[in-house]
Amino acid sequence: MNKKENVASILQSMGYKPQYDDDGDIHILYQMKHVFFLLDNEEGDNYLSVILPQFIDIKEGEESLALAICNKMTRELKLVKIYVNKTFKSVSGTCEFFYANDEALGYSIKKSLRMIGLMRSQYYKYQKDLKDETL
Repeated sequence: MNKKENVASILQSMGYKPQYDDDGDIHILYQMKHVFFLLDNEEGDNYLSVILPQFIDIKEGEESLALAICNKMTRELKLVKIYVNKTFKSVSGTCEFFYANDEALGYSIKKSLRMIGLMRSQYYKYQKDLKDETL
């Protein structure tokens, strides 16, 4: 079984209905969020990136605040990278990890989905904290 089939099989065993997008990445709905599993072409590479794209829209004039929030979240939360997209109009997040075997892959996928489920609420919490610090 190749990496793509393996990830899809694990997601199916967790009760999800994985679908493939035009790029060949896996897409699922998790807590009403569109989540993507990016699969590179290197089969020997036990690395996976789970992405929650554009989960926050950035208001005009708040780009610096968004960058500060992303920096703080990436620095303080484990397993996640939160970043402002190239257009400076939205925030996306990823959980990226290496895994040793199928058991570790399943565990890391579950952990990544839990973290993705918290990203938006954590973003607002960090936003409030940073705004309170500046008052």
